[in-house]
Amino acid sequence: MTVTVDRGTGSSGVNLPQVSVQLCAPGTSNCQTINNVLIDTGSTGLRITAAAINPSLLAALPRESVNSAPLNACQQFLDGYTWGTMRVADVTLGPKSAAAQPLQIVGDTAAGGAPVTCSDNGTLAAENTPADLGTNGIIGMAAFLHDCGTACAQQVVAATYYTCPSGGACQGSMVPLAMQAQNLVAAFAQDNNGVVLSLPAISAAGQGTTLGTLYFGVGTQSNNAMSGATVLRTNPQTLAVSATYKGTSFPDSFLDSGSNFFFLNDSAIAKCPSGSFSGFYCPASSLPLSASFTAAGGSSLSQNFSIANAQSLFTSNPGAVAVNDVAGTGINGAIDFGLPFFYGRLVAVLNEGQTALGQAGPFTALASP
Repeated sequence: MTVTVDRGTGSSGVNLPQVSVQLCAPGTSNCQTINNVLIDTGSTGLRITAAAINPSLLAALPRESVNSAPLNACQQFLDGYTWGTMRVADVTLGPKSAAAQPLQIVGDTAAGGAPVTCSDNGTLAAENTPADLGTNGIIGMAAFLHDCGTACAQQVVAATYYTCPSGGACQGSMVPLAMQAQNLVAAFAQDNNGVVLSLPAISAAGQGTTLGTLYFGVGTQSNNAMSGATVLRTNPQTLAVSATYKGTSFPDSFLDSGSNFFFLNDSAIAKCPSGSFSGFYCPASSLPLSASFTAAGGSSLSQNFSIANAQSLFTSNPGAVAVNDVAGTGINGAIDFGLPFFYGRLVAVLNEGQTALGQAGPFTALASP
């Protein structure tokens, strides 16, 4: 299905790969197509903002409950959090459908206020509206089948799921696997072992609206064969991949289509002056760089990328919504290979419990278009 990279629901968004998702009240024709839903290979589960859903459909989506108490969900991201109810819908994504899927309705007023643990005691910003989120929702396509898995099914995990009885305070809750936010593709009848995201190479100066393709399945059809692919060694507990950059190992790195830019720490690259571009890199000229990934078989795969002057790029091309040479400072021990890394590559995500390309999942794999 077609993926569109554009500004999302705002006027300043960039590098937002989006699709349209149809929601229906289970077993009915009460349906709505939600546009501008972000593809995120760094999370699992479908999350749609309440503001994007018409009131009649929202009211018709059944709420989940645990021990007769309504179930709410918190999802933390690197830059913020979502909070909302857990409901059930029939979901259609392109040509594929899945019935009775649990999903988070972000910013649903029925959820009440978020517990302080959800915002990490106020350190994370709320992203509960299309304006704050930058899109109408997120479809997480990481390799995990559930957003929390057996951990949440066996014990209470902070900042995940809460039961919120009427008139009472929300309490952390264990949640059965079947009620957690799900890997939607795994629920399809066919081509359900993962996804391949294909985005074209783009101009170093950035460009306007850009179209790519999301293929369902990995190695299940001719269009998702990933010929010549290299499977990256992937940590089955965290989905992290190991990357070596300038001689230093970053074992907790990840490829994340939901991150707008590269994020890494490199004191040798000049940073932008304080102001609108604070936290970004602004080298005097574009820097050709490379990172080496550890492949599943133990060999290395070197991949080139560049970091340009973020301030110059955006000020010289204010209409750009797809940019591939922008980076900001990151977190210790990891490099976040965000959407710029995806341009000009085929990136496959194979779900846990599956096998493809001669390797068992979960894994991320790279190939040339």
